[in-house]
Amino acid sequence: MVFERMFTRLSAGMRRLADTRAEKVAFTRLFRNPNVTTQEIVRTAAARTAEAAAGRHVLIIEDSSEINYEAKAPRKRGLGRVGNGKDVGLFVHPALAVDVADGSVLGLAAATIWRRDRHKEQDYQAVPIEDKESYKWIGTAKAACQALTDTPLVTAIGDREADIYEVFARLPNERTHVLIRAVRDRALGKQGHLFSEVAKTPEAGRIAFELQARPGRPARTVRLAVRFAEVTLRQPRLGADRRDPRELTLNIVEVREIDPPSPKQAVMWRLLTTHAVKTLADASHIVDLYRSRWTIEQLFRTLKSQAIDLEESLLADGDALERLAATALVVAVRVMQLVHGRGAAGQTFKAARLFSVAEITVLEVLIARLQGNTQKQKNPHPQHTLAWAAWCIARLGGWNGYAKERPPGPITFSNGLKRFHAIAEGFALANPN
Repeated sequence: MVFERMFTRLSAGMRRLADTRAEKVAFTRLFRNPNVTTQEIVRTAAARTAEAAAGRHVLIIEDSSEINYEAKAPRKRGLGRVGNGKDVGLFVHPALAVDVADGSVLGLAAATIWRRDRHKEQDYQAVPIEDKESYKWIGTAKAACQALTDTPLVTAIGDREADIYEVFARLPNERTHVLIRAVRDRALGKQGHLFSEVAKTPEAGRIAFELQARPGRPARTVRLAVRFAEVTLRQPRLGADRRDPRELTLNIVEVREIDPPSPKQAVMWRLLTTHAVKTLADASHIVDLYRSRWTIEQLFRTLKSQAIDLEESLLADGDALERLAATALVVAVRVMQLVHGRGAAGQTFKAARLFSVAEITVLEVLIARLQGNTQKQKNPHPQHTLAWAAWCIARLGGWNGYAKERPPGPITFSNGLKRFHAIAEGFALANPN
C-alpha cells in the first residue's frame, strides 16, 4: 500500500501519504520495523525487473547520490556524513536496468544504500576493495546481474568514479561487459600511458549528436572527432591485489568536440570497454551506450527535487530512512518508466504495468476528452499500452500533445501524475461500486 500511495502522491512525507492518523502511524511503524529490510525491498523490485529484462541486451547504469538531511539535523539520529564531511545524511547507489534496443527503463535491478560512519584509513590503498566504499561499483552490478537471470547480455555503465582496476578485472564474464568513462591516465603494459596512446591513433571519423541541457548549460549539437584503440592496462602498483591479473586488455574510444563554445564546455570522453571496437560504427555505438547514462541523472532528480522530495522526510531514525530511500527509489524508477515509455518504446508494454484496472478506465475517459479534432491532436499510440497512458499523463502535466514539441520530461510527468491521481481518486469516490 505504501508503494502505491507514494506513487500516486509522489511524496516521501508520512503526512502527505496518510489520510488518517492511523495510516500515518502504520506507515511510520512499517519503516521503523527491523524485519522490513532494504535488501528485501530492492530484491522484490529486481524480481519484477527480471521479467521485463528477459531476452534483452540490458544496460546496468550505476551511480551514487547523497541524500542530505542537514536542514533537519536536530530531528535526525543514526545518520552518517555526506560528501562534504559535515552534513548528515546517507547515500544511494542504484543499478538501473535500461533496454539497449529502445531505451525503455525496465526497472531497478539492484541498489546499495549506506551511511558513511568512518573516515578513510591512512593506508587506504592497501585496503582490499571489498572493504572500501568503492566496492559498490562491483557488488551492486554483480547483484543486478544475478537478479536478471534470463538476460543474455548485460553492459554495466559507470562514470569516472567507476574507473577502478578491479571493476575491469572482476566484473566482466561471458555475458557481462563493462563501459566506464576513464579518468586515470593509466600505465600501459609495455610502455606509455593510456591518454597519449589513444591520442596518437588516427582519427577514425566524426559523429554528431544532441547534447542534453543541464543547469547552466543549454542543449546544443556537438560534432566530435573519434579515435579508438586496443590497449593493455598495467595493474597499478599501489594497492595491487594478487587475485587480479597483472595486465588487462580493453578497448578505448575517445571523442573530442570540434569547435566547442569554450574550452571548459568541450565534450571530451575517453570510454574504456570490454566490447569489441573495430570500426567507426562500433565506436559510435559505444558512445550511444554511454549517453544512456543520462537516465540515472534524471532518476536522481525525480527522487529528490523534481518529484518525491526524499530529503524532506520527517522520519528521524537512520535505519527507517534507509528503508524509505529504498522504497522511494522503486517509486522514482516507476516515474522514469513512464517518462521513457512516452514513445515507441512504450508501445511494447501494457499500461497495466503501472496502472490498475480502475485507473485505466479513468485514462480512457480522460483521453477521450483531451484529444482534439485533428489527427495531430489525437493520442497516436495503441490503446492500453504504456505509451498510450503516458500521452495522457503528459497532457495533464501541461504538454500540448504535438509531436514536434520538446518531449515531456520528469517534471511534466510528475505534475501530470499528481493531477491524474487526484482525478482518479475523485472518480473512485463518485463510483464506489
